[in-house]
Amino acid sequence: MPAASSTEVSVTRWQSGVMLTAAVAVVLHSVIVGLWLSPSSPIRESVGENALASYINPYFRQSPTTIDPALQRADEALKVRATVLNDTGEEIVTEWIDVTGAQLGASGLASTRVARSARALATNLNVALYSMPDKVREAVGEDMADDEGQNRRQELHKAGATRYDSRVFFANWTMATQFATLYTQATADGTVLRVQVKVGLRRVPAYDDRADETLADLPYDWIELGWREARPGNQEAQQAFDDYVGR
Repeated sequence: MPAASSTEVSVTRWQSGVMLTAAVAVVLHSVIVGLWLSPSSPIRESVGENALASYINPYFRQSPTTIDPALQRADEALKVRATVLNDTGEEIVTEWIDVTGAQLGASGLASTRVARSARALATNLNVALYSMPDKVREAVGEDMADDEGQNRRQELHKAGATRYDSRVFFANWTMATQFATLYTQATADGTVLRVQVKVGLRRVPAYDDRADETLADLPYDWIELGWREARPGNQEAQQAFDDYVGR
């Protein structure tokens, strides 16, 4: 049997050293966790409560309730309203409708599609908005006619938004505008002329900064976008929204 080369011996020793170091680290970690979980004893007291806490806290700082992977860390909401031309020729502004909240009592295939769309729009709009500087977010509250899109993009660029972020935001705003048109048309007695959306976001604060607050206890931070002209969908799309609201 040929003798192992010096390179092979060096690699083997290096691998053995890594494995030994990892094994020692695992054993040491297990011993410290065991001491932390064990009742008071001479060994635990000799190590010291503060020393154990300084090691354990970074691992378990979240508290047992936040280890649950199904626990929500954030919640998003979408509200819409419209200017409606009624049968008497009068323009009426509707109340805000919480479309992400309304989905809780709905059922059926159409409701699933509408509910998912509302939640996805809220998420995408928040991502787009919070990717831009605060100064830009303040500018999106201005009303916009359909032929003003290019000028408004330029305004956002000057305020600090990148061209990519601006493009993503306007694409999602346009989709939200059509969603708002379909939804409010399904609830309105008349013709929807203009729509407005606002998007909300609330996050669970860091564990150290909260006192047993749940996500539902926190208020939303709302960003209100400007009015836009209605963007009706086709008959099939409108029927889906009509079915969703029970029209």
